[in-house]
Amino acid sequence: MLRINKASEYGVLALGYIGGSSEALSARQVSEKLQIPYEITAKTLQRLKEAGYIESTMGTNGGYKLASPLNQISFAQIIKALEGPLALVECSEHSGRECSRTSSCGLKNGMKKINERLDELLESIKLDEFAETNNGEVINGDAVKNETHLS
Repeated sequence: MLRINKASEYGVLALGYIGGSSEALSARQVSEKLQIPYEITAKTLQRLKEAGYIESTMGTNGGYKLASPLNQISFAQIIKALEGPLALVECSEHSGRECSRTSSCGLKNGMKKINERLDELLESIKLDEFAETNNGEVINGDAVKNETHLS
């Protein structure tokens, strides 16, 4: 079974919720609304900020806002930011490491093709597709759907 981890699932949910808000949201607000433990929410938001997908401001009206619209952020970008490179198997990782079975393995080329196609597919899916929209505009953060598992 191929499945993204919870970090990516939570990241997509958090970005959808933040993207549906007209004001900055605190990690606590995101955590409570999405029912994700606060510590995980705070860590996820920090990693998304470091990757440049959200911005934060301090102070009374501070919190997190999107750095780019949801329709400009791909599902693959979030997975890569929170989990690392997309790789079905180690040899398709582009890390420079060689598998111990490289000389006798017949899977490498086929797995690389699958990995490339999966990457293309996930790059083509934008985060606005996870939120109910009205003429391309996110209605609100409550509309985010929890349909992020790949199987």
